[in-house]
Amino acid sequence: MSEATSTPSASKRRLTIGANVLAQIVLAMALFAMINWLASRHYQRYDWTSTRYYALSEKTKQTLAALREPVDVVVFIPEGSQVEYVQKVLQDVRDLLKEFQLYARDKLRVEYVDPQRDLARARALVEKYKLDSPDVVIFSTGNRHKYVRLDEMVELEHAGFMMGGGQRVRAFKGEGEFLAAIQRVTEEEPPKVYFLTGHGERDPDNFDRQNGYSSIAQYIRRDNIEVLKWNLLQQQAMPTNAAAVIIAGPRTPYQSHELRELSRYLREGGRMMVLLDARQDSGLKSLLEEWQVSVGDDIVVASGGRLLGTELVLVEALGVDYGFHPIVNPLGGINTIFPYCRSVRRLTTTDRPAGPDAPRVTELVRTPPAFWAETNPDPEALEYTPNVDERGALSLAVAVETSRPAGVELSVAQTRLVVIGSSAMAANGTIGGAPGNLDFFMNTLNWLLQREQLIAVAPKRPQEFSLSMTPTQARTVYVLSIAGLPLAVAVLGLVVWIQRRK
Repeated sequence: MSEATSTPSASKRRLTIGANVLAQIVLAMALFAMINWLASRHYQRYDWTSTRYYALSEKTKQTLAALREPVDVVVFIPEGSQVEYVQKVLQDVRDLLKEFQLYARDKLRVEYVDPQRDLARARALVEKYKLDSPDVVIFSTGNRHKYVRLDEMVELEHAGFMMGGGQRVRAFKGEGEFLAAIQRVTEEEPPKVYFLTGHGERDPDNFDRQNGYSSIAQYIRRDNIEVLKWNLLQQQAMPTNAAAVIIAGPRTPYQSHELRELSRYLREGGRMMVLLDARQDSGLKSLLEEWQVSVGDDIVVASGGRLLGTELVLVEALGVDYGFHPIVNPLGGINTIFPYCRSVRRLTTTDRPAGPDAPRVTELVRTPPAFWAETNPDPEALEYTPNVDERGALSLAVAVETSRPAGVELSVAQTRLVVIGSSAMAANGTIGGAPGNLDFFMNTLNWLLQREQLIAVAPKRPQEFSLSMTPTQARTVYVLSIAGLPLAVAVLGLVVWIQRRK
């Protein structure tokens, strides 16, 4: 009787225990799923590298989070490239775009196309975007597109003999370039930039290998900016739709009514870049002085040593020292070259008293002390004369910005003006051999257009570690790793065997 009653009781107890275990398993799985769901939506990422190589800037995060329309990204770089640094850049691109997607959510769609394997897709991309190189990353939305070349993503340097020679990545500029590309393809209407003509200025449609401006015009257009020309003497008025105006190396003076129109344009919040040249009278001196800018009647030169008893003079001013300004902040450690340059500086208070509403003038770039401002007009007698010529360091470019008075609405435009002492610094013959000049010019234009976010992201420099050993140390490490470790394991095994025998 007791045995009959105990059997159902034991079965019931086992069933209860099984149900409890099953319920615990289900609850544990549900808890695990909830934790993963919450973690996938509420998480914190950390970059533990000392240089914060993988961390995005705040401007990049804000831009990506504010995307209102999807942006398609096509990474058109061969995965099987034999060039070592290309593989390093491709991996950096992958890591960077993953970070971009985290902040852009579903607004950034990325596709990887290997031009060496997917020939049909590669051919379609070449035809659609008129590509002349496979090493690009393409950004597109609607009918607008912008591509970033591989050589624009990196700063390269030659590796030493001990590193195997070749080229290696000195800095990765992908974040800034990709952010700029996204900004440009999401702009509804490209800004219009006008080059003034009629006084012998540099022509953006001139393909002359030395003096033309076609290369810089191409870079401007690739930034989703429309390049136009405007003859002020013919039109009698400034263009009403100009986002910025460029005066590049005038050879004859501007007339009085043109100066009045330029002055009105600046007073009404205009944006202007003026590139002058030494020994050329542009007629703009008085206009620039209204904006607290002094242009020297000189040419910036330096001694180049002696050759066959003749003193050589360098007429290419070197920019090495930069002020604190959005235009030049990313240029630390990068030289710029200003051929046939005149000095351009801020007017001091002794030159002209500054009122409370005076514009802010920042000297952007200065030469080393070895340069001087030569005032002798004779090109055959360029020699520093104490108390006559001004010794360096000399300012070569300035940026001017008006202050916004208190109580004025934010919609009121602020005047922005940049004056550079050399127009040759952006010519075809200079821009290709001086990468710093291209960055300086494009940073200047983006600042004039209030695109500071496109120049605010500094390049990322990979942190490298190296171990230097003498041949004796290398042999020691080799012997210890090949013979020492196996011998140590054998000795340890022998000791354990002896201990067990005891």
